[in-house]
Amino acid sequence: MRKSLFSALLLAPALAFSAGSAIITLEMPVGARQLGMGEAGAALADDATAMYYNPAGLAFGPLADEWRMSYRADSKEAPYFTCMASRAKPGFFSKSELWAGTAEGILKYDGEEWVNYHSITLQGNAKVKDAVKVYAGSERGLEENLRQVKAFNDIKTAEDEKHVVEVKMPWNLIVKDTITAILYESRTEKLWVGTPKSLYRFDGKGWKSYDSELGNHRINALVSQGASIWIGTDNGLFVYRNGQFEQKGKVLPSQNIKSLVWSESRKELFVAAEGAGIARLIPKKSVNDKDRWSLFNEEDGVMDLNPGALAVDSSGHVWAAHKGGLSHFNLRKWEQIQFANNQVNDISVDQKGGVWIATDKGVWRHMPDYATASGRKAELERTEAEEAEGAKRDDEWVHYHSGNGLSVNKVWSVLPQGNDVWFSTASGMEQFKDADYQLSAFYEKLLPVLNIPDLYHLYGGMTIPLNDWGTMGFFVNFVSFGSTVASGDIEADDLVAYNSSEIVGGFSYGTRFPGDWGLGLSIKFFYSDLSSGASTGEEDATTFGYAFDVGVLKKNLFVDGLNFALVLANIGPSVYYVDKTIEDPIPLTWRLGLSYEVLALADYKLVIAADYNREVVYDDKKGNPEPFYIACWKSILYPEQGGDGLSTAKNSLMQGVFNLGLEFTYANTIALRGGYLYDQTGKRSELDFGFGFMLSDMLQFDFATIKDVGDNDGVRDGQMRFGMLFKF
Repeated sequence: MRKSLFSALLLAPALAFSAGSAIITLEMPVGARQLGMGEAGAALADDATAMYYNPAGLAFGPLADEWRMSYRADSKEAPYFTCMASRAKPGFFSKSELWAGTAEGILKYDGEEWVNYHSITLQGNAKVKDAVKVYAGSERGLEENLRQVKAFNDIKTAEDEKHVVEVKMPWNLIVKDTITAILYESRTEKLWVGTPKSLYRFDGKGWKSYDSELGNHRINALVSQGASIWIGTDNGLFVYRNGQFEQKGKVLPSQNIKSLVWSESRKELFVAAEGAGIARLIPKKSVNDKDRWSLFNEEDGVMDLNPGALAVDSSGHVWAAHKGGLSHFNLRKWEQIQFANNQVNDISVDQKGGVWIATDKGVWRHMPDYATASGRKAELERTEAEEAEGAKRDDEWVHYHSGNGLSVNKVWSVLPQGNDVWFSTASGMEQFKDADYQLSAFYEKLLPVLNIPDLYHLYGGMTIPLNDWGTMGFFVNFVSFGSTVASGDIEADDLVAYNSSEIVGGFSYGTRFPGDWGLGLSIKFFYSDLSSGASTGEEDATTFGYAFDVGVLKKNLFVDGLNFALVLANIGPSVYYVDKTIEDPIPLTWRLGLSYEVLALADYKLVIAADYNREVVYDDKKGNPEPFYIACWKSILYPEQGGDGLSTAKNSLMQGVFNLGLEFTYANTIALRGGYLYDQTGKRSELDFGFGFMLSDMLQFDFATIKDVGDNDGVRDGQMRFGMLFKF
């Protein structure tokens, strides 16, 4: 087979770092996001394409389950974050939201950080004063509110105001007190907020106070039931429906309502009444009907008469927090779970049925046996006699504390939100990010200037978090070289068409070590077919083999936001196509990376990244490839161009590829990217441009293109890349 066929197929100057190695697909970069940033990704490595750039990225979030301090606040004596409320994603393209009540007002989590304001876009000829009046809900104190808003937005003159499009309204402009209860009502999309003195409602535009309607009560609990809002106060239980308040539960021996929970499956309201126990209300269904109350106390199995937080799980079971443990109502009777030498502060249930228990000694996640598929079946089949005898259950308990995730042991409250769990601790607000599965897809048509049919590149990858063990991933990287026409014999004039392609597939694993260090490994298997379809009688030019990558990633190197990466990629034996005596090395490559988060504001994020890729293929005196443990350093110390001293170092350095890129993200929705790639050996000097759209918490689309700026053939000029990232 003619040697010109291989050079035409490999297109070394345009596609690879060096023409001295085989299996070009091992070095075909992936991901439209990274390719819009000059192909820099070793130190970013935070999506499913990390399996190519640096498998150590699988050790960290968002690819792996991760603990993080979301908001630091010293709250050792009393909680700074007093309560939490969330808005689940109502649709595929929407994003989840989270609010928290604090000792100083309200904070909202925007997906990146906590903010103390609500943004309003001015419409038409509206002025800041108009927006303030709507937001406040009245003209009372308008001038003072306007002054505060202008100061908050740094509006000092009338000229400054002319350029204002978006106004940031402080949450504490209206609600200035400690927040004692907070609820997001998804049906009407309203935020209800309770304080020691009043009840407020925010409809997305402005606030309404219920001082006159409800009176001066401390609001301890809020829960929704369809069109009704149940309100627990220090002076009774109230229900808000159709704009009217009605007091309920006057029959209860205590009117100090500490907590509420609504059981949708059983249409029942459970009420924690201080000094009285736990009451159950079956609300009347018509005006002629009556509310039905029942009260559970210590004689019924409740641990004590001072229950705190209440929660109901997916099976309708009710859980109550007490200082010394839990009371559990299994729909037949109350059971007790003691927490010896500990105090339970809060309880909540996640979407999978797990019960989260916040205590002074960390957090427990309890997965009852009946919440699992097999457990539900056993629960239905269990007889009353077996139940009375205490049939064996396979319950699961996991303890999180300062030794395995939390910064401190004292946890005031807990709120699961989707796959994440939030904790109000003595250090502030902490988050356990339960990583999503990620599915990445990528496509690019290669070398558009040459207009070669069927010359394209595809990539698909999927990552699977493994709880505390790290993350596993699987990937496939495929390049079609199309059909190449060549003569079947050196002396002959007949032409033969060859269909050529390469495929690389494998799996990656990353795990985390103390000190923000991550270690990753990728094992790859490849098959290269450069002459499929040939009918000349010659042996097919095919080969297969394996390789692996080893990478490390250090987060927060010296300063927060600075990441360092080092990868040795494509470690493996040489290959041959037709003649066993002629071996070609695979592209053994050092990859060095840095990334730094320059800006991390509520609405803006700017990241800069840089990579250096150096192929380290080296032949011995007989022209045979050296093994990787020799080539990885000899190629650097003895570069092809040779030289002495600084000249040798410069020649060695310039045999690598330099990548530089930046990414600007607005409101976690739109990303703009730019980058530069310089490759002296491959004669490439390129600018990269890209953008991305994050349509929801689950779906992201990316695009990138190349503009050649060097004095060369520019065969990649105009090449377009398309990517998609799906989280589930």
